[in-house]
Amino acid sequence: MWHPIGSSTLHFGGRRVGCTAASASRLAMTAALLSFPSAAVTIWETGQPQGGVEVREDFMTPQELFANYMGRAPGRTQGVGKPALLKGAAMHMPAFSRWTDEYLREHHGSVIMDQVETEKKESRTKFPHEHWTLAQFLDQYNNSNIYSTANTPKGLSDEVYFLPPMNCGGYTRRLQSSVLWFSSGDTKSVIHNDGQQNFHCMFAGTKQWILWDPRSNIATKQMGWVNAEEEAKHDPSLKDAYGTYAARIDVDNVDVNRFPGWSKLKWWNMTLQAGDCAFIPSGWFHYVEAPRQRSISVHVWFHGGNKFDEASCDKLKSRGFSTSDFLISLADCNWGWGDPDSASHRKPTKCKYHKKPLVVTDGAAPDASLPKPDEL
Repeated sequence: MWHPIGSSTLHFGGRRVGCTAASASRLAMTAALLSFPSAAVTIWETGQPQGGVEVREDFMTPQELFANYMGRAPGRTQGVGKPALLKGAAMHMPAFSRWTDEYLREHHGSVIMDQVETEKKESRTKFPHEHWTLAQFLDQYNNSNIYSTANTPKGLSDEVYFLPPMNCGGYTRRLQSSVLWFSSGDTKSVIHNDGQQNFHCMFAGTKQWILWDPRSNIATKQMGWVNAEEEAKHDPSLKDAYGTYAARIDVDNVDVNRFPGWSKLKWWNMTLQAGDCAFIPSGWFHYVEAPRQRSISVHVWFHGGNKFDEASCDKLKSRGFSTSDFLISLADCNWGWGDPDSASHRKPTKCKYHKKPLVVTDGAAPDASLPKPDEL
């Protein structure tokens, strides 16, 4: 469940695709290592690297998000979608410039974090802490393996904005959850995929991603994939685990003799730096890691639906809004659509739009308090 340009570029879908210099050197190292047989290698040294995902320095429109990135329109991405890295997109949000430890302690120290993991290399077998205050987390995170995977707390959610592609089209009627990922780095996820669309924004630190096409044959026993609850019935090591993921694959020591299919898989890389956001379509398998440094990001999980709501875009424009502006904070919406643990998981979610756009330039936080939102 966890969730992590430089010198070389490729092209994907007619747009620039970038790799960081670090990612390019990692790819070169991977190619060299793959020329030698080995029974166990890291996940970065396994498979067939294809370069970076698409990189944009602007926002896709709500219509483009639906058709091309979520894969709803006919074409090469139909039914699959495609991930994208949005350079600098998070710099427009107050969280980017405000969220130092000192600011968080002073302004949000008493907020409750409903889930704090106790391991940095995810196994899904350890019980998390619950109901910690943010101040309590700040006291300990630099000297322990704790890692916030809390729902984005009240107060902090005012300082994170929905990206403009979500302004209309029906996306805000199917909001599931938002998570605050916060640690001192050195984290590694399991290999997994999610059933939701995902915008993931980085406010401090860096995360490295590997992404595999949903059509990859990963969700099979031959690739080390398990349903943890079912597997736990005869494997005690998974008795407290949850979900479906590649539990048999150690990302630091992939046994390609036992699981040879991994050596044949194509994969794409993405480097998410502070100030960047990424779109990860539902179904894409991924692995995320962060180096040892302060790391904060927030993701928004939502469901796209099968039909684009053009009328909602027309309504915004008729009221003088531009769909390319930042119009909504996470605090302006209710959540829970599609969450099986929510009693209202099929009740449309709603957002309140501000009378004026939430315009933040060059990453600077607004001087005045945000305008009072009014319901659209």
